[in-house]
Amino acid sequence: MKSVVLQNQILRSKFLKCTRSFLEESGFLEVDTPILKPIVGMEPYLDPFLVSSPNSKERGYLITSPEYSLKQSLSQGLERIYEITHTFRSGEEGSPYHSAEFLMLELYAKDWNDRNLRKFIKNYFKRLGSDFSDLPTSKFLTEDSSYEEISVEDIIKTHTSRGLSREELIETVIIHHLSSVKQEELVTWQYEDLFFLVFLNLVEPKLGDKIVFLYDYPPECAALARIVDGKAKRFEIYWSGLELANAFWELTDAEEQRNRFTEEQMLREKLSKEIFPLDEDFLSALESGNFPDSSGISLGLDRIFMRLSGGDGLKGFSPYFA
Repeated sequence: MKSVVLQNQILRSKFLKCTRSFLEESGFLEVDTPILKPIVGMEPYLDPFLVSSPNSKERGYLITSPEYSLKQSLSQGLERIYEITHTFRSGEEGSPYHSAEFLMLELYAKDWNDRNLRKFIKNYFKRLGSDFSDLPTSKFLTEDSSYEEISVEDIIKTHTSRGLSREELIETVIIHHLSSVKQEELVTWQYEDLFFLVFLNLVEPKLGDKIVFLYDYPPECAALARIVDGKAKRFEIYWSGLELANAFWELTDAEEQRNRFTEEQMLREKLSKEIFPLDEDFLSALESGNFPDSSGISLGLDRIFMRLSGGDGLKGFSPYFA
């Protein structure tokens, strides 16, 4: 009789094979990019690992995402690409859903918007349900009723009866006693801090058991997404309240992207974090005019495999979870 650990290793191998097969059948090319880079992403709230050779003459950062490298590949003429790679992020110690090293699937498709991408990822989940018909989650994954798509504005209003303006978020924080900080200090907070304080406390715990696609974020939370009609064209995916993926209808304006990076440098300084130089290679790819209209997504494969297997924690389902 096989041990649970051995069974999960075999099942995980089949899961990765299924994922690759689905992508390749959909016309995606697997590419390979570095995981050790001299410059990493600028995300203000992510902290990368710094590594160096014994004599310190060689040093770099382990990637938090292959995003910039893959976008450079897209600008060179490839149209549908993906990478399954090891990524590294510090923080969240003690969480049953986080490990410092984890496996990420990141993919990009030319001429897709965020709606095209949501449909594609829903079909991916349904494929998992079909290919793993012996698992208890299989029926759930293949049924349309298991999926929900809702805008961030609508779900915030549903759970708070207020909107997304800075003033309304501050009011929500005060009414629900989400912080001991006084109102006069709350007005100086970053918009994102207010938004996520409300979201993480009043929305995320109430997402239910469905696979939920949350789309159209406030423009202040755009990150690398384009803004259309006052909405950041990005979405996140949750399964039973656990975040699985983050996606953008990609920003192609190099000047706007440079401005956002500069603002993120300033925010990192304000947060007393290390300030990284701008990734000029990535910005040059945007400035070349060769970066296509496209959408991209990063998915946490360890978490997806855990949910697929019926687990409620990475222990036993991820080889990277200590």
